[in-house]
Amino acid sequence: MLGKARAAGPAGITYLCVDVTRAPTWWDGRPFDGCTCELALMDIDDLAGALATVAAVLRPGGWFVASVMHPCFPGNGRGQSSWPPGGGYEREGWWTSPGHNPEGVRIRVGATHRKLSTILNALHDAGLEAERFAEPPAPVPVPTYLLWRCRRR
Repeated sequence: MLGKARAAGPAGITYLCVDVTRAPTWWDGRPFDGCTCELALMDIDDLAGALATVAAVLRPGGWFVASVMHPCFPGNGRGQSSWPPGGGYEREGWWTSPGHNPEGVRIRVGATHRKLSTILNALHDAGLEAERFAEPPAPVPVPTYLLWRCRRR
C-alpha cells in the first residue's frame, strides 16, 4: 500500500511505516496541527499507545479526527461488526469472524472490540478533549460508524 501511495501521491509527501503505539522516534519534533485515523483504531491492539502518540505529535489545541466501526452495535449482513458474532458488547478484545462473513476483512486481519466507555476514557487519558461525535446514517436500523473530533488539551 505504501508503494502505491508513493507512486500515486503528489510530490512532497513522505509516507512512513512506523509503530504508532511507540514513542515517535520518526518525528522531527515539529508539532502537527491535526491528525486523522479512519477506521483503523479497532485494528490496533494498544489503543492507549496509539492515542498517546497522537497527543504527543499534536500542538496544544491541535485536532484529532477519527472513526471506528460503531462499538455499540453488532453490525449488519455485510459483516460490519464491532464485536464477534455471539460474543456480545461486554466482551472486549481481539477477534476474527470465520463464520460471519467469509469474504470480509475481519476473517483475515481480525479486529479489537472496545466498549464505548473504553474509547472515551482512552481519549481523555491521552489528553484529547472531545468536541463532537457523529453517527452517520446507515442502511440498517442502527449506526454503522462512530466519528469524533477532539482537541489536545
